[in-house]
Amino acid sequence: TWQATAAAVLDVNAVPILVDVEPDTWLIDPVEVERAITPRTRAIIPVHLYGCIVDMDAILRIAGKHKLAVVEDCAHQHGSVWNGKPVGSIGDIGCFSFQLS
Repeated sequence: TWQATAAAVLDVNAVPILVDVEPDTWLIDPVEVERAITPRTRAIIPVHLYGCIVDMDAILRIAGKHKLAVVEDCAHQHGSVWNGKPVGSIGDIGCFSFQLS
């Protein structure tokens, strides 16, 4: 919904790799995430959107398997909870903002 997530990756001279979304949620598709992983991949940045939370169980499983960091973009999910944990505390880092989109 906004370029800031990819821009943050570019700001550290890395290359963002975009993957498709699940058709029923419009959230990042964990299957596509795993397909896009290369030896250069260092992190997964799931973006919680539209009042929905990304399938963090799948994302954490993929990240653990490939030894990747998980940086949650929680700008659209202030106060949301996944399996008893607040968004932003599920991955390694949680990022919040108040930017309009």
